[in-house]
Amino acid sequence: MSAPAGVVRPARWAPSAYQAAVVLSGTSAVLGLGRELLILRRLGLSSANDGLQFALSVTYTIALLGEPLRMAALNLLDRRIGARISAIIGSAIVLAALLMTVLYAAGKSSLPVSWLVAAGTAGAANLALAWVLPRMQRAGPFLAVHSVAVMPNIFISAGLLLPAATDQSFAARVIGLFLLAPIVQLAALAVLSRFGDRPLLAPPPTVREGLRPVLWHAVGAGGGQASQLFLRTALLAGPGGTLAAFVLALRVTDTIRAVFVDTYIASRIRRWAAGERTANPAVDGRWLGPAYLTSLVLAGLMISIFWKGRPGTLLNPATAVLLLGTYLVLALRVRYQSLNTSAQPLHLVRKIAGLELLTAAFTGLLGYLPGVPRALPAWMVYLAKPAAGLTVIPAEPSAATPLTPES
Repeated sequence: MSAPAGVVRPARWAPSAYQAAVVLSGTSAVLGLGRELLILRRLGLSSANDGLQFALSVTYTIALLGEPLRMAALNLLDRRIGARISAIIGSAIVLAALLMTVLYAAGKSSLPVSWLVAAGTAGAANLALAWVLPRMQRAGPFLAVHSVAVMPNIFISAGLLLPAATDQSFAARVIGLFLLAPIVQLAALAVLSRFGDRPLLAPPPTVREGLRPVLWHAVGAGGGQASQLFLRTALLAGPGGTLAAFVLALRVTDTIRAVFVDTYIASRIRRWAAGERTANPAVDGRWLGPAYLTSLVLAGLMISIFWKGRPGTLLNPATAVLLLGTYLVLALRVRYQSLNTSAQPLHLVRKIAGLELLTAAFTGLLGYLPGVPRALPAWMVYLAKPAAGLTVIPAEPSAATPLTPES
């Protein structure tokens, strides 16, 4: 039935691509938790589960190298990747996975060699995925590519619902699914590449030019991992339950990051790669002036030094500092990745790498000195560092310059 003359029907609501992607990311996050519960239900807190987690640690440890690869891939989105750089990156992935697998195999574990090999191969596949995914996020159909990106938790959870005769076969299936997931993702991205855009790209960089951002991002990632090691060691020495409460709160903030912030970043890569470098001011924190940043850092410092919290509960200074600094961490992530995608000057990549190393040094010192409050390393990592990073990286650069040997 048509509307009366002069009456305008309201437009029917339709979800945006970002909103649909958030639903996909949220579903993946929920199923990721369900995956862990399925493993815990079948294996419990047993030696079989310990062996499985030890094997999966190979995959997780190798996959930590994916962040510098992904960031370097963002730097080079406007360039073709030559055969020489591709060969070097591929060789480095294989070498890193092989080295880590051998180191784990040299330990005192009695796990089947096939488990460790499968876990190492899974780690290598995840590194390859980290290298190719940014290009597909730029050129491919967004929702289809995002569905592939969040697919592992859905894929693995579904596989774990099938019956298994023994705990050994169940654990072997978990490792097999962790290996199969990135392989399926890479195959799906290869298919989707036939339907994406084909942007005009500049000639390939030289080997030195192409690998320098990888190395500097790797330096920064190493500093970040060292900070986490020192921080968790310091919290472990605190009152009972301090580290467990902190890790639980961190999982909550990581879920928020994965569902909302990383999805937002994926939805903006195409625009950023075209040089727009636009972001919502509430997301990249550009409204945070020096007075706001200073107030947050000082408030966290006071909490770290003077507030004792309640030992054995979530209400402790370390988790309070983490929650207070979460927005700064997420805003810095958006701002830094938008710069790396739109054309990040290498000198800023070096500054962030230096900031990560400096944070690691101070975090280690704070955790080592006797009498220092246990929450101060958390303050260093989750408030002082992101506040400094937001100060170092401009929200609106006057001119973004590409990565060149001179920059």
